[in-house]
Order: sequence, then C-alpha cells, then structure tokens
Amino acid sequence: MQMLLMMLLATALCYAGMAGLSLAMPRHYSQLNSAKLLVSRTRLLRISSTMLLIVSLWPAISVWGVVVGIVVWLGLLSVAALIWVGLLAYWPRFAATKALLLALIGLSACIVLWLN
Repeated sequence: MQMLLMMLLATALCYAGMAGLSLAMPRHYSQLNSAKLLVSRTRLLRISSTMLLIVSLWPAISVWGVVVGIVVWLGLLSVAALIWVGLLAYWPRFAATKALLLALIGLSACIVLWLN
C-alpha cells in the first residue's frame, strides 16, 4: 500500500513539474492566458517546476532505494509528461488546474510524510 501511495505522490509531483516547465514556454502559456508571458514569470515557473521535479524524486528513492528509485522515477516522469501533453491538447484549463491542485496536495503530503 505504501508503495502505491508513493508512486501516486511521485507521479502527481512529476505532473505538476512538467506542467510548470511546459507553461514556462510562451507557446503553451498562450493556450491558457491571452496576456504575454513575462520574463520574471518564466523564471519563477522554471525554478518552481525544477524544485517540484527534485522533490518528486524523494518518494521513489525512499521506497525503492537510489538505483531502482531513479529508474522508477524516470518512468513516472514519462507517464506524467504523457498525461500532461494529452490533457493540454484537449482541455488546457482543466490540465493547468489539475497541475496546481496536484502540486499543492503533493507538497503537503511530502511535508506530512517528512514530519512523521
């Protein structure tokens, strides 16, 4: 059960991280917002998304160890990116809202797990 929850947690954080990296590009940002993407917002999206991807590595490593955890994390990263691309193509607002919710839920779950 713990392995499944950690996989879901890592996938949620990977999804949010990939979404942020994608939205840091003006082409994908324009699908959600008519305003022009500012340089400061691009930097913020890139830094926060990179941090989400780094944090998403922790659940995989904590369950499977370093070597297998990184391989599992790369697989989950691929799955999350595929889900993001599929949702962005058809439902961009839903995909972005889902990414924000998953980031908040994932980070709060990481904090709770870290404190225990």
